[in-house]
Amino acid sequence: MAKIITEKEKALLAVLCNDELKHTTDELKADKEVVMAAVYYYGWALEYASEELKADKEFVMAAVLNDGWALTYTTDELKADKEVVMAAVQTNGRALMDASDELKADKEVVMAAVKIDGTALEYASEELKADKEVVMAAVENDGRALDSASDELKADKEFVMAAVQTNGTALAYTTDELKADKEVVMAAVKNDGYALMDASDELKADKEVVMAVQNNGDALEYASDELKADKEVVMAAVQTSNGWALEYTTDELKADKEVVMAAVKVWGPGLQYAPDELKADKEVVMAAVQNNNYKRIPKTNSAFEHTTDELKADKEVVMAAVQYYGAALEYTTDELKADKEVVMAAVQNSVWPYGNALAYASDELKADKEVVMAAVKIDGTSLSFVSDELRADKEVVMAAVQCSDVPSALAYASDELKADKEVVMAAVQTNDTALEYTTDELKADKEVVMAAVKNGVYALEYASDELKADKEVVMAAVKSCNRDGFNANHFESVLEHVSDELKSDKEFVMAMVENVMAVQD
Repeated sequence: MAKIITEKEKALLAVLCNDELKHTTDELKADKEVVMAAVYYYGWALEYASEELKADKEFVMAAVLNDGWALTYTTDELKADKEVVMAAVQTNGRALMDASDELKADKEVVMAAVKIDGTALEYASEELKADKEVVMAAVENDGRALDSASDELKADKEFVMAAVQTNGTALAYTTDELKADKEVVMAAVKNDGYALMDASDELKADKEVVMAVQNNGDALEYASDELKADKEVVMAAVQTSNGWALEYTTDELKADKEVVMAAVKVWGPGLQYAPDELKADKEVVMAAVQNNNYKRIPKTNSAFEHTTDELKADKEVVMAAVQYYGAALEYTTDELKADKEVVMAAVQNSVWPYGNALAYASDELKADKEVVMAAVKIDGTSLSFVSDELRADKEVVMAAVQCSDVPSALAYASDELKADKEVVMAAVQTNDTALEYTTDELKADKEVVMAAVKNGVYALEYASDELKADKEVVMAAVKSCNRDGFNANHFESVLEHVSDELKSDKEFVMAMVENVMAVQD
């Protein structure tokens, strides 16, 4: 007979898995073992502890060592305890916010905080915001800390130089005089090109300053109109901005083939900023479609989308486009969507979730087994676009469900194959949640469900009620919780879907606790 667990053991399990301490009884919120388990892993769980424990230095130390923000939930007395506050700010510098006024004026405490997070300077006393050593430590950690420094230090060139060399955008927080200081601005834009936005108008028109932008070339947006029309400046910008800077230059330079070629070789979709004449230039378009980073750029920014109808019908251009971004097939002609060579090239370069080329193929090719096999081996979800006949083809479906890193293709298989144990076994061994799409009979098949929960904990949700009460199945799900490191949602999912009987089985619950503690430790 299963051992029945106590309310205390249930609470211990809950606080180890998530923030359920807030839902437990007042008695357990005052239980040292339960609350210590909670704050050891989740410092902010101190919020739900009893008032007595919030005033217990041992407990508060455990909490703030895990998460400095827990300081906010303790007593005023402990917020004024230097040992407690030092522990908190060394975990999270911005915990200084909850320290007592006396400790916000303690140089040792504030130094510890700003060395962890420079922006914690915001919470220091006015005296320390004017302390050179403290402010230097803060801005060296995060240049944005300059925003909280005293007005005197915001006007101190030495400090501002330190700040902008750490974070160029700190230039925004200095004086107009230093925003017009070339040495300061040069240091800022070398660190972050966007700092140009806060430079004086005179320096936005200084070619040396603008050319000093070594990253974020699209900061060209903030340069003077004269420099936006300077070819040397624009060439440098488009080559250091993923091509986006082309948007900010003059119409004359947008029509300069050399400039546009430089831009699209870095970022193909920059073609959208070129004039119609260059969008119709095959050399330019070929360069653009071969530099379309579909994993970074949304589908709507496909370089091929921005060319002319004539080039969208040019097979050479289309082949180049789909070989770099399979879903570019969307923008070609119906004739080429029915061209097997083109479509084969497209589906072989179509990667979930960046668009599915098979979706744009002709109906005839969606029913072509060779094309479909090529597609589903790359992206199993391509099965959603194929003919009913091929959704019922076991070879096709087996290839689709074994495609990893995508949602399970079993959802799109024929009803007959969703009931085929061999197919379902292959599916759940690739994607645990594929169990959702099979029949009730196979959801009650222990071999199938064991394979699913060993692969991933979320499969348990779709198992039959009988198997949710099967200790061997559930214990296998618990073990899979640890596969990719600690994730409280994994353990919570098990608790949500197991039978009520197992929730009161001490062996099961303690196994859950041990697994949580093992993976976190």
